[in-house]
Amino acid sequence: MQKRPGKRMGKKNPATNSRPTQVYQEPVMTQPAPVPAPVSAPRPLDNLKNNLSGKRKAIFQILEDVKKVQPDQWKDPNQVEQLAKDFANKLGLPVPEQRIKQFVGAYQDATKQGPSANVDELVKKYGPSNIDDETMKEIKKFVPKTK
Repeated sequence: MQKRPGKRMGKKNPATNSRPTQVYQEPVMTQPAPVPAPVSAPRPLDNLKNNLSGKRKAIFQILEDVKKVQPDQWKDPNQVEQLAKDFANKLGLPVPEQRIKQFVGAYQDATKQGPSANVDELVKKYGPSNIDDETMKEIKKFVPKTK
């Protein structure tokens, strides 16, 4: 096989026949640093759900205890306070004495006018810093609407 005549490659003068060497570089994109999502305090209802998870047996024991309570016992605030303490102990939840007293006060206010208690007034009086809007909605599901 014969070589075909082609373009002759000789020494080139670098000054006259040079092309600038270009190296492709990715454009540097500066993006703002990601802003972390605001960390909000856990909602009381979520906190309660987390505390109750895995305590199915204790919850059913409490429900059985509630069935055994006589209607007259629900009228006595001391009985209700004792039940609340017993239930917290069965669930293994540390509840401060002040919260138990707040609960009993709210319970008395809620039951003295029958089943038509105003949830908004009770929350304003007993727990404005501890109850968020989501928890309020959940509570209102269980309270009959007032006329």
